[in-house]
Amino acid sequence: MNITITGNLGSGKSSVCKELQKSGFTIISAGDIFRQIAEEKGMTVIELNEAAKKDRSIDDMIDNRSTQLGKEMDHTVFDSRLAWHFVEDSFKVFLLVDTQEAARRVFDGVSRNAERYRNIEEARAGLEERAMLEKERFHKLYGLDYYDVCNYDLVIESTYATPEQIAKEIQRNFELYQAQMFSTKVEFNLKCLFPSVEYEKMDADQFAHELEKAKQDQTICADDSLCLIEKNGYHYLRKDHPLVFAAIAAGKIFAEIKDIQRDEQAQNTVQQLSEEDIACYEQAGQFQYQSSPLQRSKKTGYMADFSKLFC
Repeated sequence: MNITITGNLGSGKSSVCKELQKSGFTIISAGDIFRQIAEEKGMTVIELNEAAKKDRSIDDMIDNRSTQLGKEMDHTVFDSRLAWHFVEDSFKVFLLVDTQEAARRVFDGVSRNAERYRNIEEARAGLEERAMLEKERFHKLYGLDYYDVCNYDLVIESTYATPEQIAKEIQRNFELYQAQMFSTKVEFNLKCLFPSVEYEKMDADQFAHELEKAKQDQTICADDSLCLIEKNGYHYLRKDHPLVFAAIAAGKIFAEIKDIQRDEQAQNTVQQLSEEDIACYEQAGQFQYQSSPLQRSKKTGYMADFSKLFC
């Protein structure tokens, strides 16, 4: 079986693929296929790109080549925006990244990008515009909703995780999927989840128990799946505060998400926390949030649609 990997602009697909290559996977990118077709036609990549703007058959040729290679190859990672649609019998992975973090990566030059921006906010607006244009193009050409997470088997957040950590978790889930196929699984980074109650309400004894339990497990994903509340772009824990902050303190990176509530009733349960509360939670987890609702009242999202998965 093969893996197809795509994601948000600036999500770090290429870096993750390099890590998967170290583990023995063959990597085929959309650029590889494009260059191969250009060579067969006796054209430069630039010439083929110009031809593709006027001739839809070029896109069809690339798509058909992806399908063909998907049937011929095994244990291969396809790094392409739409390979998940064209490569049959593949484990479909979508990399999530917060648009603010994606903008920082692009602006800092971490992510390859042809655009040049004056500041991070301009980069964020540019990425969001490109994403919407891309979404419209894919829908027009193929009738696809690229950002509907239900298209994928694993949706994994890359915001505060290294390419090595992400690749490791993809491989773990790939092995699980090969043993027993599962429907769409979403994994968020634990350090992107915020508490919804004052620190003094967290059970200290349960925290200590969960910390010892988490230290004995070598995986980088927490054992239990979580229920979240989304408010102003932030994701808050509905419960399980001791489990989550113990998992962070033990070095866990990800957690599977069972549900995300967005209704007003759920949002009203999220308490406004003080700087002291946030600092206490950070001390318990032995980390520091990159930003918090106290610093930025609204957070940019992932440019991904969870509505069909979490109704």
